Amino acid sequence: MKIAVALSTALAVTVSAFDKNIPWGKRDYPCVNVFQGIPDNSTVSRGAKIDIKFNRAPTTHCDDSLAKYKGEAYSAWLYNNLSRDRDNINFDQQVKVKGDIAESDGAVTITIPKDLPAVDDKTVWYLRLDTTLSTAPQMPSLFNAAGPFTIN
Repeated sequence: MKIAVALSTALAVTVSAFDKNIPWGKRDYPCVNVFQGIPDNSTVSRGAKIDIKFNRAPTTHCDDSLAKYKGEAYSAWLYNNLSRDRDNINFDQQVKVKGDIAESDGAVTITIPKDLPAVDDKTVWYLRLDTTLSTAPQMPSLFNAAGPFTIN
C-alpha cells in the first residue's frame, strides 16, 4: 500500500511539471531555435548580461512551414512560476527584458534586471523569446522558452 501511494505521488509531480514547448496560446508555435542562451536548471545573477543567439531553422518541435514569412521584432520576457490550466498560462510575475530585436540580427544581449519583483520561488524563472508573423495567415506567434532557472 505504501508503494502505491509513493508511485501516485511521483506521477502527480511529473504530470504537473510545466512543459515550456507546448504552445502558450492559440496559434503559438515553438519555432524559434535558440542555440546559445540560458541553460535549463542553471543559476544567473541579477545584472548578468546573457548573449542569446537564435534563428528560425527547423527544430525538433517545429518544421519550417512558416519560414517563408518574415518575423516582426522579437521581444524577450522573464516569467516566474509558470503553470498551465487547460488552455491558460498562469504566472506569478512577468518582466519585459528587451524589445525591438531584429530577426535578421540573429543575436541579442539581454541584461537580467537588478530590480526584479519579489517572488515566492526564485528557482522557477523562464525566459521567452518571441515574435509574430504578421504576413502569415492567422498571424501566428513563434517562441523559444528557456528554463527553469534560478535568478539570485
